Amino acid sequence: MFAVNTLEKIEENEKALNKEHVIALLLVRPSLNGAQEIINEFNYIHFNSKEYCSVYAVGYSNDLSCRNQKQWKKVSKVDGMDWYYSDEEFVNLKNNLEKRVNWKYSGEIEILLLQSNPKGEKILNFMNYLVIDIDYGIRKGYIDSFPRFMESLVRYSKKEVEVVAVSSNLKKSRISVKNIVVDVIEDCKKIPTGIRKIIKDRLFYRTSRSYPKDKY
Repeated sequence: MFAVNTLEKIEENEKALNKEHVIALLLVRPSLNGAQEIINEFNYIHFNSKEYCSVYAVGYSNDLSCRNQKQWKKVSKVDGMDWYYSDEEFVNLKNNLEKRVNWKYSGEIEILLLQSNPKGEKILNFMNYLVIDIDYGIRKGYIDSFPRFMESLVRYSKKEVEVVAVSSNLKKSRISVKNIVVDVIEDCKKIPTGIRKIIKDRLFYRTSRSYPKDKY
């Protein structure tokens, strides 16, 4: 898990990693109901996600200089380092994302999923991104809890990445974020609603096709 919160720094980090994997942009403002429970999971997510799923906490930083700047508030400790949060930085990255892919933030706890593209011109591949509204999904019973969702996300990301790694390029050369998320929802849904019905709910599950003006 990373506290790198501008698109430029995310791209720099992904170029340094130089691996094909899932990228998760986590949007969780500390002031939201239930946010602190998620923030308390950051340290575990950091060690659990590793190379299979790069999780970026939007609006957060572990730069020590933040402690002397009034817009930053200390909110957590990850891998022994203090993490800080800024509404200003959150809004800046949110606005840049909305310009990049025409996605509109719901105002709740969301996770935007895409894949890295180490062999392409652009390291962040938004061609087939997905957005999951965590708060809405929990209220509707589509997912049982955030910790269970993230545990399944890491597990199925690892499975998908490993399948791609051992397959012939002609058979399977790209990670399928959609397949991962469908498996995750099936694994951690609270009510026995069919998966096809769940992913048709555009308040919970949105894809790049939900935004026809996307330029990526």
